[in-house]
Amino acid sequence: MKPNKLFALLAAAGLASLAHGAEGENKLERVEVTGSSIKRINAETASPVQVIDAKQIEAMGAKTLQEILANLPANMPALEDSRSMFTGTDGASQANLRGLGAYATLVLLNGRRLSPYGAPDGFQYLFVNIDALPAAAIERMEVLTDGASAIYGSDAVAGVINVITKKSYQGLEMSVSTEKAPHVGAYGEHSASAVFGFGDLARDKFNIYGSVNLFKRDPVYPSDDYDKFPAGFYVDNPAYIKNFRITEGSQPGQLNPGTQFVFDSKGARRGMALPGCTSIVTTGSNTSCAINTLPYALAHKPESERATLYLSGRYEFSPALEAFADLAYTQIDMRSHNTPRAFNSGSTSNWYSRDTGTKLNSFSIPYLGPNNVYNRLSPELKGVMGGVAGMTYTPLDEPGHFGQRNTDNNYRALAGLRGSLGEWDFETALALGGSHSVLYQTTNISKTGFEKAFGPITVDPGTGRRIIADNPAYQFGVISEKNAALLREAFPTFDIQSWTRLASWDAKVEGSVYKLPAGDVRAAFGASLMREEIYTPGNAAAAAGDITQQGGSWFKGERNVAGVFAEAIAPLTKDLELDAALRLDKYPNFGANLAPKLGLKFRATPELLLRGTYSEGYRAPNLAESGNGGVFAQTVVKDDTRCAETNAIAQLLRKSSVAAEVTRGNELFNTQCANGTVVGGVTAPNKDLKPETAKISTFGFVFQPTRDLDLSADYWFVYRRNEIIREDFHTTFLAATAKYGPGLVGAPNAFRNTISDADRAVMAEVAAMCANPANAAACAGKLPGYTVGNLAGVITNYTNRGRTLTDGFDIDAQARFSLQSWGKLKLGTRLTIANRTTFNAEDADGWAPNFVGYAGTPKLRANFSADWAYGDVVTSLFVNYTGGHKWDYDPRYISYDAQSCEDNGGALTAAQCAKGTPSYTTVNLNLAWTPTKDLKLGFNVKNLFNKQPYYDPNGWEGFDHRFNIFGRIFSISADYKFK
Repeated sequence: MKPNKLFALLAAAGLASLAHGAEGENKLERVEVTGSSIKRINAETASPVQVIDAKQIEAMGAKTLQEILANLPANMPALEDSRSMFTGTDGASQANLRGLGAYATLVLLNGRRLSPYGAPDGFQYLFVNIDALPAAAIERMEVLTDGASAIYGSDAVAGVINVITKKSYQGLEMSVSTEKAPHVGAYGEHSASAVFGFGDLARDKFNIYGSVNLFKRDPVYPSDDYDKFPAGFYVDNPAYIKNFRITEGSQPGQLNPGTQFVFDSKGARRGMALPGCTSIVTTGSNTSCAINTLPYALAHKPESERATLYLSGRYEFSPALEAFADLAYTQIDMRSHNTPRAFNSGSTSNWYSRDTGTKLNSFSIPYLGPNNVYNRLSPELKGVMGGVAGMTYTPLDEPGHFGQRNTDNNYRALAGLRGSLGEWDFETALALGGSHSVLYQTTNISKTGFEKAFGPITVDPGTGRRIIADNPAYQFGVISEKNAALLREAFPTFDIQSWTRLASWDAKVEGSVYKLPAGDVRAAFGASLMREEIYTPGNAAAAAGDITQQGGSWFKGERNVAGVFAEAIAPLTKDLELDAALRLDKYPNFGANLAPKLGLKFRATPELLLRGTYSEGYRAPNLAESGNGGVFAQTVVKDDTRCAETNAIAQLLRKSSVAAEVTRGNELFNTQCANGTVVGGVTAPNKDLKPETAKISTFGFVFQPTRDLDLSADYWFVYRRNEIIREDFHTTFLAATAKYGPGLVGAPNAFRNTISDADRAVMAEVAAMCANPANAAACAGKLPGYTVGNLAGVITNYTNRGRTLTDGFDIDAQARFSLQSWGKLKLGTRLTIANRTTFNAEDADGWAPNFVGYAGTPKLRANFSADWAYGDVVTSLFVNYTGGHKWDYDPRYISYDAQSCEDNGGALTAAQCAKGTPSYTTVNLNLAWTPTKDLKLGFNVKNLFNKQPYYDPNGWEGFDHRFNIFGRIFSISADYKFK
């Protein structure tokens, strides 16, 4: 059989392999492609597969898998380790095909599953940490942008990302690289790797190779980039820089004695800086002792170190039998310091914890009693609140104590056999993988330790306020080791450890089962067994309710999963091929799940291939959702009532004729809108959950009019139903508000605090402003104020409810040109055009409006690449494009129409709001010079034209974090192959 023209073109494009026989004749080698269990001569399947090889990765300037996926239009933004601190899934990065969530994208290493990361995303979704994959050993990455549950089972709904390592290697190759960004000088990423191996499989019958990859990221703290956000951010957050107190606050190493305060009969706060303060800030008649908090703030990009080891071995017993094995191990350590937790009297925390169930825990930092040795109120203030004093004090005895650290140890060991039995090929393997993740966090109060440092805590009989001991063990106004030891108990470093394990066995056989006139019908049959385990015991002190805002969330679950599958390829005619697959999986808590898939491939002409698929996919409830345990944690909820009331107060204060009151209005503006309110949340697993199911289809073509030009276009469609959701906290809160009113009186699943002293103080500031005749015009009408206290807690459940529909188009074009004496040129482009993304959160009829073209769902994402090889130099250009969109996330709730922006008077003009965001384009340039056959030197510039992100009021710190503020990034690299 001779290679057909299509196969020859695929071979030229690197999508198929062509081997040479001993007698010099071309012999076709069957290859296995992601999304199929059957090796085939023609590597183009009915399902679309995108291939990114090592050379393309180099041209992108990507050093990590997360960076590779960020350059793939079909992949939407997801969690990145550098922005994961205090998310509950700290220290990991995800893949997110089609924007359907990391849990809908199956990530494989050499075609087999990996154990998930220990900390579930949002305490619910299990996913593979792509940072743990062996980057130095990658040969290519295949991205199947189609459903594949009929082949792989659960999770392969949006698609499959298969990281494929080198099959063998001989020799030693070492690489180093470093990159820096002049715009943010602290930014830096550095890597070193080695690939080594020996043994020639053809001659020696074995090959053993390995790779080591080291990665280090320098930390970027707010002190490095606080003034580099888009200009609009500072317009809408005018007090952002001022609130750090950079120049007027006490500096690191300088004692800050603190501020004491009282609330008068009108609720107004009256404060005084304590004696010895050298950084006094005056606001009206009040003074405070300011501290520069910028040097202590949590990193925007935490420091991280990774080490990855990968070993692979193959041994050929005979031409018909080969043994193979591999071992992957990754160690990750990420850390950042954080601002020391202030002693701020009256500051209240609310949370749920495991041992106290649905009873809401609450802790308020006490006051100082009239006889406290550190009560230094002036005689005037001492008479205001019965001698009781509030205290604001930042303990600096051990500032490096506060912060966060995450470690993860991830491994997979695999051994197997492959070969042939007559006309049939077989493969079987046994794998054991796991992850051990640990979160170390130092910011929350231990009630027991706090009592030791400041207790005994009693109640002042005159005011009913909780007060600390009159002469506590901790000494205010002194920096000492004794104080540091007490702080370590009052603000302990607590750990949350998580383990996941995955043991699996799989086996398959494939070969010809029948001969049709157009060719052989080939089939594959297989079976698999999996043992899944997850264990997060939770922190015992947190579970008991001793650690504020930490509830001792815990998970424990294990299960056995068995599956059988079959696949067949039938050439119905010489131009029409049918691909059919079926998989049956049995989980313990629900009935067997059957996943079918059908594909058709039709060669209309030698140059044109038509293809299409239909499949049904599923995601089984994971062990965090359906095992034992519960989520007891903090969450952030936008409290629409408090947002509106705080902004109404702020807007009035900003109209004052007194500068200090205008400043106060700026400080309050948007504080309860942009960042939401931190509240307690609780969710328990549900053993009655059923699988999510999906209907998935693709239809497209591959057109190759010449040897050096190929174009593919595919329509894709995903309809996911019976979704497993943790009821959204904000949605639950809104439903409770609609039923029980803004005060939530009588609501069983949402609770408010009472109006606090701090709330009354703010309202007193408004009253004081409006008592000034100069503000009479601004104060006409009813004065704004608080009608409800802050949101305290929300209770939700896991349930099967709702559905999502998304569809669109993928386009891929690649061209190759010979420039004769000027070398060779390759051009390529990939585009993803979203058509619809909509959902129904309930099980009712109908759909929400189309979200495509709104924030988070741009209509068009694309890249363009150009590689020019001339002599010893390869010059590569890589362009990333993200289309513009409307400012709002939800077409049902419009906040950024022209009139609203005109009324708010913020950074966005009415014209900008009406137009929507601009598009965003970056250009990367890569130069690779090979002065000798063994040495390669590289120079890379990411963001060649120093493009800065536009201001986005929805983005944290004022910009969409799929982009960055680092500007132009320079990288140099060297690679040497030892003889």
